[in-house]
Amino acid sequence: MANSSSAPSKLLLPILSLAVLSTWLVTIIFQILLIDIAKYYQIQIGTASMAASVGSVSGIIFGLLMAVVSIRFNHKLLLLSGLVCTILGILGYYFAPNFASLLAANIGVGAGIAIVNAMSFSIIGDNYPLEKRGKAVGVIVAAMTFAFVVGSIAVGVIVSFGDWRLAVILLALPFAIASLVLAAFVVPRRPILNVHVNKEPFSIGCKLAFSCLSTVAALLVTMFLLCESAISYYSVSFFRDQFGLSATLGASFNLIANVASAVGGAVAGLMVNRVGRKKLGTITLVISSGLTIMFMFMPTLELSGFIGILRFWFSSMAMTAGGSLILEQLPKFRSTMMSLNTVFMNLGMFVASLIGGFMLNGYGYQALGLVLGSLGIVGTIVWITLVKEPVLQNKNN
Repeated sequence: MANSSSAPSKLLLPILSLAVLSTWLVTIIFQILLIDIAKYYQIQIGTASMAASVGSVSGIIFGLLMAVVSIRFNHKLLLLSGLVCTILGILGYYFAPNFASLLAANIGVGAGIAIVNAMSFSIIGDNYPLEKRGKAVGVIVAAMTFAFVVGSIAVGVIVSFGDWRLAVILLALPFAIASLVLAAFVVPRRPILNVHVNKEPFSIGCKLAFSCLSTVAALLVTMFLLCESAISYYSVSFFRDQFGLSATLGASFNLIANVASAVGGAVAGLMVNRVGRKKLGTITLVISSGLTIMFMFMPTLELSGFIGILRFWFSSMAMTAGGSLILEQLPKFRSTMMSLNTVFMNLGMFVASLIGGFMLNGYGYQALGLVLGSLGIVGTIVWITLVKEPVLQNKNN
């Protein structure tokens, strides 16, 4: 029940969005300049792409840690600690003398993404009523994709006079520091909503989560969705390798695609209450998965690029629907649930990075798109058959 005498600051959602955006910028720089980084360290592209697996493992570990500590510790403090991890990861990237050091820096990057994303969703649950949470989740998902818009523009400019290291220090670091300072002042220390906060052991929240088939299925769908959406990680490298695009033109594609993705996430946030989280997720995930399979088989740059942009739109909508549904699975253990969701997000990215490295080194981009798109189809089947929408159940009861 909301406290009628207070409401979230109008700056809260923009600051949470900025915090989430800042954690993804290093990953975006790596994605756009993957070929350049592979050349710099004199390794294969597929091998370089597997650096993401280190960040994903870190995200899994810290996501599990958040599921434990978020029950008893302040969400604002945990959010700030995630931004500190991001800053440390950025500095590690900049000063990395070899590829092994770059892999180590990904620990901080993965930790920052896991902590900040989980705590941002938890803070939304702490401070926004049910009817506003879908829109708020849509804004956060849009912020993730808008990070690619910001990154694409900035990287395209910076590489015209510098290298990937300069992009890291001029782009990622200022955003992370600004997010840390603003979040320290704006994010409330205590939840605005008068909700009961469980102090039971972490094991109880996990037991409830994993004893419910719908909840387990929703988490698995998160994993499959992140596997499917990981194709975006390889999109720019695909166009550069297959069609000879420059880094600047590759960044331009990333810009257009992620504008579509950001708008798609925001639109989905406005639609979830009207259409329903499950129905919206079903439609958008099956379309996104089909487009993932198709776009790397197209014979021309124009057709492939158009289908790729559509894929970004529908994938972002599916992510918003999925995040909104998972947020309501266990309302009394919301922070635990969102931390577990972050774990499964990173598990999906980890699986996708291993598949990506193996398929690129051995079979090529088309085989990669086929496998990742098929995983999205599997996720759609799980979503349709096993996931239930608790908000609708509550209304029916």
